[in-house]
Amino acid sequence: MVAILLVAFLMLLLAIAVAVSHIRIPVLNLSGLAAREQKVKALDQWFVRLHSAGKFNGAVLLCRSGEVVFSGCYGGNGATPSQPLTLNSSFNLASVSKHITAYGILLLHHRGVLQVDDLLKKHIPEMSQYSDVTIKHLLHHTSGIPDYMSLARKAGFKKPVFTTEDMLQLFKLHTSKPNFSAGDKFLYSNTGYVLLAEIISRVSGQSFESFCQSELFNPLGMKNTRVFNLLSTTEFEGRVFGYKKSWPLKRIKQMDLNRFDGVVGDGAVYSSVNDLKIWHDALISHTLVPEEVAGIAYESGVLNDGEKTHYGFGWLIGPDGGVEHSGGWQAFTSYYHRNLQRNDLVVLLDNSGNTIRVNGMGFRFHSIGANLRAVVGNL
Repeated sequence: MVAILLVAFLMLLLAIAVAVSHIRIPVLNLSGLAAREQKVKALDQWFVRLHSAGKFNGAVLLCRSGEVVFSGCYGGNGATPSQPLTLNSSFNLASVSKHITAYGILLLHHRGVLQVDDLLKKHIPEMSQYSDVTIKHLLHHTSGIPDYMSLARKAGFKKPVFTTEDMLQLFKLHTSKPNFSAGDKFLYSNTGYVLLAEIISRVSGQSFESFCQSELFNPLGMKNTRVFNLLSTTEFEGRVFGYKKSWPLKRIKQMDLNRFDGVVGDGAVYSSVNDLKIWHDALISHTLVPEEVAGIAYESGVLNDGEKTHYGFGWLIGPDGGVEHSGGWQAFTSYYHRNLQRNDLVVLLDNSGNTIRVNGMGFRFHSIGANLRAVVGNL
């Protein structure tokens, strides 16, 4: 019996070791003394190795002081093996979409159509049971409103597509107490950002998808960016599909959208690395919203006891002018880091279920306490 347990334990250790090896990111060696061309070549070879090992399938773009210093695509778009990714391929941004939803709110705040201190019930009376929750609570993830996915599962929701209207009906039919009083705690909330998208729709008089297209993406020339989910009436060229290879058999399985992809706001924005550079430039130059208004998005939320959350309007806020967000949904992973002081940018988009690795690569390139310059030097 002891021998059997020992063998089982050793097999478990082996499985863990293999799994860790599978997740591990190869070392990236970039000498600060190397010429720019050598660094670009080393980065490209590194991503080729990652892709060959099944550890990255996606697109990357790195900027230093506003200049693109490296970009590349590695692998296919998930629709057909023969269709390669390009810098204009549109990935599901997952939760990186949240700062775009927040920006829509900020734009309407600037126009005086709403105020970020408005109560939620003013714009969505169906949620009046959360009487003290404001738009700002939703933006900062401090509302205390329960998670809609958990509520849907608990209620036994069976329809093939879950919509925002379904969400509102669930909260109406199933009395759901808040997790805490508004402003007492920080708790990441997808529900809050779906409600923000619904507020945008009601206040603007158009769908969230139409609002984002006409007020944000089109004016900036972001031709490969749009809101898309299972309710969208048309497909669009360049959309990337999610897939995953089962481990250790390496069988390909589609992991694109699921039944919760009938809501928007917490995700559902598709974009390319090229368009996300356009978006970054517009935010840096305050093209759509004046600087004094735009700056609100980068202010940390503050709890009722005065503690800072270090989360703004769809941004994790770092100490050195850096703001960032990551996202993961189905097989998609996105990482977006911007340094507002140095005008640096990191974009990593993947469609092959590499959540842990993509975030690890993002942190390696530029994260809180570590920045792009430390990695690429004078690239």
